[in-house]
Amino acid sequence: MKESLKKYLEYIDSDEDFSFKVRMEAEWDDHAYQEFSRLMTAVIHDYKDSGLIPIPVMLFFTSGLDQLIGIVTNPLFFKTASREYEDLVRGRVAELEAWQKKFLSGELFMQS
Repeated sequence: MKESLKKYLEYIDSDEDFSFKVRMEAEWDDHAYQEFSRLMTAVIHDYKDSGLIPIPVMLFFTSGLDQLIGIVTNPLFFKTASREYEDLVRGRVAELEAWQKKFLSGELFMQS
């Protein structure tokens, strides 16, 4: 197991995990999002040429991401939010959807 995957697994098993925080706190934590993104990018980079996709990465892109997007696009998520907050979340959702599209097309793990 590569170090990046080990760190990612430790992260998603912690209370600091971005998806966990969104589910438990019903709030977008952009710092946690950026940490998640950094860790996921490192895993993708490390496994890009291996021909293997780690199961936790596969699970995130095939089910976890849809669940996350469902939570943060629910109108109740923005019930008391500022316009700036809503714009931030919607922009990040667009990033995640683009990332998912690249994953599902194979583009994220194609050899360069």
